[in-house]
Amino acid sequence: MYKTSKVIIKNDFDSIEPLVGYLNSISSLVGLSKKETQRLSYALEESLQNTISFDFESGSEEDIEVEISQIASGLRVSISDNGIPKNPFKKVDQSLDEMVKNVSFESLAKSDGDDISALSDFVIHKLLDKYRYINKGKDGRSIEMTIYASNTRIDENLELQQAIEEDRFELIRVPTSEDITGISRLFYKSYGYSYVNDLVYYPDRLINNIEDNSLISKVAISQQNRVIGHIALMQPFEGAKISEWGMAISDPVFRGQGIMSQLISKIMHEAKGSSYHGIFSHSVTNHEFTQKICVKYGFSDVALLVGYAGSELSFRNITNSLTQRESTIISYIALKKEEIVELFMPKKHEQMITKLYDGIGIKVRQKAPSKREITPLKTQIVDTIIPAINIAEIILQSIASDALDLVKFLTKKFSIAKIDITYIYLDLEDENLPDLVESLEEMGYIFAGIFPHYHHDNALVFQFINNLKFDYSLIQSYTPLAKELRDYICSQDPNQINE
Repeated sequence: MYKTSKVIIKNDFDSIEPLVGYLNSISSLVGLSKKETQRLSYALEESLQNTISFDFESGSEEDIEVEISQIASGLRVSISDNGIPKNPFKKVDQSLDEMVKNVSFESLAKSDGDDISALSDFVIHKLLDKYRYINKGKDGRSIEMTIYASNTRIDENLELQQAIEEDRFELIRVPTSEDITGISRLFYKSYGYSYVNDLVYYPDRLINNIEDNSLISKVAISQQNRVIGHIALMQPFEGAKISEWGMAISDPVFRGQGIMSQLISKIMHEAKGSSYHGIFSHSVTNHEFTQKICVKYGFSDVALLVGYAGSELSFRNITNSLTQRESTIISYIALKKEEIVELFMPKKHEQMITKLYDGIGIKVRQKAPSKREITPLKTQIVDTIIPAINIAEIILQSIASDALDLVKFLTKKFSIAKIDITYIYLDLEDENLPDLVESLEEMGYIFAGIFPHYHHDNALVFQFINNLKFDYSLIQSYTPLAKELRDYICSQDPNQINE
């Protein structure tokens, strides 16, 4: 069985065609369809063309490492090199609005490598299930491209199981391979194909995630052995110190039998016995159902991600189609608490940050800057595009003098690629954070909240809304803290829709 392979090529165009042919062979071997193979091959070819054209000194001979790895029901291709950074360091004379105004393919098709790369990224990320750019500072950079095999996706035309009147809820247990299709059909029955995490529509990927423990799952089973409910703890990324409580659903026909309460109790018991530092939840804001459950089990609100999910998200029989992108509230419960945490909080937001930490039972205080602190030579940064919901994430792992230029470059790239929302995650324990926050706000980023142990032990979240207007009165916030956070963020959004 194929697992992974590494190929090192030189930065010349003659190396591309044989490598693409090799990728095509592997794609066929692991079960990608012809269309999926073409999408991944084009993405690899386009990325290498751009890298070789623009990212090396003229006449230099350099290595490019390409790793092709099989993952659950798909392939990941990583391209790593030590090429020249894509010109984020030049002075930008235009505002972000001016940069993206009236952008056309014709205006980009010129000699500027950065502009061509932006166009290329726009094309590439639309072809993939996941696209990630990693800046490793002095250790170079890499691009990760992921595509999943879709041949095992649950078919919309499959006959849905119909509950029989005399069937009743029986028990909660760990799902078996026989339950997996039932889970997918349950989500389809309630959400159609609008659910944010499309993992639920791929039975093969679901069972792989359960078997490797990246998904801790529980199902509710009826007397006639039907899957009538589901809940899970999910790692947001490999090696995470926190887990997400979610994918919670019950069959409407069986409501009123206490299914969801028992599912939540079981998964929270599982969480409290785990090694995780905390549990979080994405609660949609077109209704308050999930928010109310979070309050009942001791969660507190820490962030509001404006426009996190597409407007096509709908829960059948609860809400109609949304008139704007769906926002989500991040609720959090700390399983391991520290008495006092010292942080470099931006003065402007210190009061709100302190209040959010108070909600999860953690006391924070402002840390005095130390002039002995050593600033890294280069910023370490990871950016990821999630095409399924058309958002991007920027993780600033360390902040150096080039951080602002890098963020400007990425924000411009995402804006041109028509990414709706960009979220940036900063380290509150980094002394360089407060100064950078001021510059981010000048660029148009607005406060979102905190997110403990999301890539940083103490992460601060900001968000960039790309040419969208939100009516904040439509964001249903259940707790007083959630309402205060919503109003706080609304006051900073210059493009809000006034009631």
